[in-house]
Amino acid sequence: MINLYVATRVLTAMGAMLRAFWEQLVCRICGIPAEDVRVFKVSELCGHVEHELTENKKQTFLICFLPFVLNFILSVCFLLGGAYKIVYVGDLKTLTGYLFFWLGISFAANCVPSFEDVLSFKDFFYSKDSNIVLKVILAPFFAIIYGFSILERYSLTFVAAILFAIAFPYIFSYLFPAIVTISQMVS
Repeated sequence: MINLYVATRVLTAMGAMLRAFWEQLVCRICGIPAEDVRVFKVSELCGHVEHELTENKKQTFLICFLPFVLNFILSVCFLLGGAYKIVYVGDLKTLTGYLFFWLGISFAANCVPSFEDVLSFKDFFYSKDSNIVLKVILAPFFAIIYGFSILERYSLTFVAAILFAIAFPYIFSYLFPAIVTISQMVS
C-alpha cells in the first residue's frame, strides 16, 4: 500500500512539493521545530513535513488550514485554465491546457493535511472544554479534512482530484454563467 501511496505522490510531485513548502513555512512562522523536511520519503509521510506536535490551537489551525487553502486555491486557478479548455470546451490540442490540468490535479490531490495533524486538530478543537460555537463553525472544515485525510491514507485523493477536475468546469459554469459566456465570446 505504501508503494501505491508513494507512486501517487510522484505523479503529483508538484503538489506534494508545494504542500511540503507550505507546511515548512507555517512551521517556521509558528516556531514549530521540523524534524524531517524531505518531501519524497518511502513512507506514509511522503509529501509531508515531519514536525513536532503543535502546542496550541493557533498552531494547529494554521498547520492544517493554510496549506489546505493555498493548495486548493492554486488548484482552482490551474483548473480554470486546464480543465475548462480540455473538459468543457473540448480543446484537446493545447499543451498548456494539459499542463494546467495536471497541475490542478496535482495541487488538489495534495491539499489535505496529514492524518496526524487532523487528529491533533480534533484533540485541540473538539475536546470537552472547547467552545461549542467554535466547534460548530469549524465542523465543515474538520469534516472535509478528516474525510479526505482518510482517503489520502489509501491514495484515493488522487482519484478524487481527477473527479473534481472533470466536474469543476461544469460546477464553475453553473455558479458563474456570465463569466463563462464572456470567455466563450472572447475565444
